[in-house]
Amino acid sequence: MHIRFISGVRFTLALIFSVLVLACETSFDPDGSIPLAGPAKVQVTAKDGALVLQWTKVSPAQGVVPKYEVYYSTGSNPASAEKWELVTAGEILLVTSTITGLTNGTPYYVWVKAVYANIGESNFIQGYGIPIPPPAAPGALTVYPGEEMLEVTWAAVTNAFTYEVYYSSTGKPPDEEETAGTMITVSGAGIVISGLNNGTSYTVWVRSVNTAGNSPGYASTSGTPTAAASVPAAAPGTITVTPGAGKLTLTWDQVHGVPQYKLYYNTINSTSGTTEVSATISASAPAVTADITGLNNGTTYYVWVRSWNSRGGSSSYSPSASGTPTAKPAINFGNLQFELGSASAEFVFAQDVPASVFFPEGRPNTDRLTRVQETALGNLFADGMAWYVREKLGKPIDFVFLNGGYIDNVISEGKITVGTISGIVGSNYRKDKIFLLKMSGANLKLFFDDVANVVHIGRGGAGTGDFGIVSKEVRYTIQYYKPPTGTSPELSNTEAEPYCHGFIKPGTLKINGADIVDGQTYYIGTTDYNASGIYYTKLNLHGTDKEPVNTPFWHGVAEYIYDKGTVTPYLPGNVKLEGGVPLPPPWIPGDLVKP
Repeated sequence: MHIRFISGVRFTLALIFSVLVLACETSFDPDGSIPLAGPAKVQVTAKDGALVLQWTKVSPAQGVVPKYEVYYSTGSNPASAEKWELVTAGEILLVTSTITGLTNGTPYYVWVKAVYANIGESNFIQGYGIPIPPPAAPGALTVYPGEEMLEVTWAAVTNAFTYEVYYSSTGKPPDEEETAGTMITVSGAGIVISGLNNGTSYTVWVRSVNTAGNSPGYASTSGTPTAAASVPAAAPGTITVTPGAGKLTLTWDQVHGVPQYKLYYNTINSTSGTTEVSATISASAPAVTADITGLNNGTTYYVWVRSWNSRGGSSSYSPSASGTPTAKPAINFGNLQFELGSASAEFVFAQDVPASVFFPEGRPNTDRLTRVQETALGNLFADGMAWYVREKLGKPIDFVFLNGGYIDNVISEGKITVGTISGIVGSNYRKDKIFLLKMSGANLKLFFDDVANVVHIGRGGAGTGDFGIVSKEVRYTIQYYKPPTGTSPELSNTEAEPYCHGFIKPGTLKINGADIVDGQTYYIGTTDYNASGIYYTKLNLHGTDKEPVNTPFWHGVAEYIYDKGTVTPYLPGNVKLEGGVPLPPPWIPGDLVKP
C-alpha cells in the first residue's frame, strides 16, 4: 500500500502537518512580548528584468490571516526601500511575488513581512538577487575523439548557470524524441561523453541555461570515437593539490582524447616505490578532479597522474605535486555562519513548466522542482548522504532514497554555510534523522512500483512531497500515459487522475548498472520520517534490520559538502520521466496511451 496525495484534496497529511507546525511557531502574546510571525526565509529566483520571490505562508494570529508586503531596493536598508505590492496568499502553502521592471545585472535587496490587520506586523525577512537575461548559445564547439568517448569543449557563456548537452547517432536534433533521453547537464564549459561505440559518428548539441530561460539555439558538432591505437602519449600537466582531512584532492586539465587516468603517491619526491591508487579515474572536461584518501594528517605526500587506455599502457608520469592532509575543525552546527564550502554554480530550484492540458497557460517558476523531476539539488542531498554513511558511519549502503518535499529552497552560487543547508530543508523535516534498513530484491521492486505510482501533475505544490530522489547508484524511467491534446481547458482533478500515476518502464530499473535480484539483500539509507511508512508503507512493512542513527539527515549532507569543499551541479539521469506532464528536459514526450 502507498499513501498517495491527490491534487485537489486540500487537507492532505503533509499539509495538516505543516499547518500544525506553523501554528506552533506563530502563537501570539497580546502584550506584545512575543513578536508576530513572518516568513522564515525567502527564495529569490533571477529572471529577465525581474526577480521571483517565494516563501512559505504563516498561520493566522488571533484568527487573522496575514497578508504580505514586498519591498525592494538597490541598497541594503529596508527603510529606504520601495514597496512593490501587498500579496494575499492563496490555498497552496507557497506564496509568490514577481518584481518586474528591474535592470539586468544590477543587484537588488528584497524584503517580505507579514501584516495582520488591526493587530500588527512581523519583522522583515531579507533576500537578494540579480536579474539576468537568458544566456546566449555557446560558440563553436571543439570535439576530441577518444576510445568509446567524445570530449567536447566550448567557451564559457556569460550568465549561463549550466549547459544541456544532447548527443545522438541519428543526427536528429534535440527537440525530437529520439534524443530527448540522452541529455546531460554540466556546469563547466566541457564534457566527456563515455560509453559510445567506436566507429560510429555522433552529433552533439549544446545550449546554455539559467533561471531566466534557455539560449535561443544550440551549438553543434560531430565526432567519431576511435579505438586506441597505442598507449597514451601525453601525460597530464600541472597538478593542483588541495589538502583535506586524511586526503588530498587532485585537479588537472583533461588530456584530449584520454579516457582514464591512474593516480600515485609517495612520501618522497620520487616515482620509485610509489603507491598506485587501485581505481582508475574517468576523464572529465575541461578538468578532472579525484581524491586520494586514507592518508595520514600532518604527513607531506607527493602525487603523480598518468594517462591510461585499454591497451593496458600508461603515459609517463605527470610533474609531481605535493600536499599535507590536515584535519579540519568539527562543524559547529550551532553557528549558522559556519562555512562549509562553496557551490561552483547555482543548484536550480525553480524553473518554468510548459503549457499543457494540465496547465493551459504553463506554470512559470514552478515552486518545488525537487517534487516533480530529478534535480542537481536532490542529487547533492542523496549522494552526499550515501557518502556520509560509507565514509563517516562505516556502513555498507547500496543507495539513498529521499522524498522531494525534504528540500525547500535553492543553493546559490558561492559560499555555503550551515545556515544555507539548514535553510533549504523544509521546516517539517529539519529534525528528521538518518535511518538505515535492508530490503530483499523482490520487495525492493514492489517499493519502486510505489515510487512510480506517486501522483505527478507537474505542480510541485502541497501534497507532492513524496516524489522520489535517489542517489547515483539507481537508474529508472517512469512512464506516464500520454495526456489528451488540443486546446481543451484545464483538466479537472477527476479527468487528470488517470494520467497522474506512472509505471516503471520495463528493463530500466537498475542498481549499480545491474537488474535487481529477488533473493539479494539491499542496504538503503533514508530518513526516519520515510522509514516510518508515512509516504511509502513498504519501507516500514518490508524493511528489516532497521537502524536509526541519531544524526539529522541534513547534518550528513553538510559533512559531505565540508569534506568536498566545492560542489558542482550535475544531472546524470538517475530518474527519467516519459510521457505525462510536459516538463523541462530531460523529460521525454512518450507515447504510452491509456487503454
